[in-house]
Amino acid sequence: MTIAVIYNDGQFPWQAALYLTLTTGGTSFCGGALISSTWILTAAHCVQGVTAVTAYLGVVSLSDTSRVTAQASRAVVHPSYSSTTLANDIALLQLSTSVSSSSYISTISLATSTLGTGVSVTVSGWERTSDSSSSVSQTLNYVGLTTISNTVCGQTYSSNIQSGIVCCTGTTIQSTCNGDSGGPLITGSGSSAVHVGIVSFGHVAGCAKGYPSAYTRTAAYRSWINSNAGV
Repeated sequence: MTIAVIYNDGQFPWQAALYLTLTTGGTSFCGGALISSTWILTAAHCVQGVTAVTAYLGVVSLSDTSRVTAQASRAVVHPSYSSTTLANDIALLQLSTSVSSSSYISTISLATSTLGTGVSVTVSGWERTSDSSSSVSQTLNYVGLTTISNTVCGQTYSSNIQSGIVCCTGTTIQSTCNGDSGGPLITGSGSSAVHVGIVSFGHVAGCAKGYPSAYTRTAAYRSWINSNAGV
């Protein structure tokens, strides 16, 4: 993300760093959120074409040796996901072992009602912190944004903005960036935090151009999440 603030220990205990092994033999990186002891919520585009996923939890720095590591045993991608439009960009990762809660690891509650406009939200991740950055940040960062209407967002992204998407902007050029994908958009903080969106996409022109960023609406997929993960 651009114009990011460095995270404090235990501030986002549900945050997951996902290291992805691709079918092409390469690797990729995404974010996610722990929603139960065995399930992580992320974006479908993160796990498409992936053969293995390693999740780091309880992490501030990606080089932290005290992190908890968990392997994903399977990925569940929304059946109507479109890699072209990024509609229904949501997926679940089931962990091979249960993760224990601690001061630095806990689950986050999921939204059950539609998020309105003009709402203050927070997004976090290990993204590139500028368009010129060549790699993701080694430290977890976050930025405050505000939700906007889908009508306004559609002026930038046209028909790609469906009802299952919520868009946000910053006060200047704050935005998500490469590496944030799949990460959580939240309202509130601490024990009152609620997961309201999944980082989906931004503008092809770059992260620091002032364009809105788009997120999969959590509340729109509550029944699908519950039927697959029991959450």
